[in-house]
Amino acid sequence: MNESEQELEKQESEVNKNLAYVFVPIAIILVTISIYQSNSLDYKREKYLESKKTEFNGKITDKKEDGDYTRASRFMILNGSYQVRIPNEIYYQINVGDSVFKEYGKDSAYYYLKNGKVLIEDCNRYIREDYLKLKSKKTKN
Repeated sequence: MNESEQELEKQESEVNKNLAYVFVPIAIILVTISIYQSNSLDYKREKYLESKKTEFNGKITDKKEDGDYTRASRFMILNGSYQVRIPNEIYYQINVGDSVFKEYGKDSAYYYLKNGKVLIEDCNRYIREDYLKLKSKKTKN
């Protein structure tokens, strides 16, 4: 091995060490924030209350998929412009021309199908369950 190869290895080692000094603290900070958010009652309550503020209503003018695979996002387009993400089981039951309604401050969305059937979706189920589970856990302590 000649001197230039040794110098290159030395520089590479120094660069790797400097990168570690930069990225390790960033990773630690991100992990800390993530742990805080997943265990913070205030954060969970804020997310739940924010999700309850969502409201929409109108006729479904189009349906859209972000890909042709099982876990792709599915959307309905209301009144030609407002796009709402919906679960797969609802996506495959609704059609263009059906109506949908979700009231401000409520957890449920109502889908009125042209055949007379009404579907009820609990939009905030997972957020609410997460919040209530953490709240009961914190209350016990």
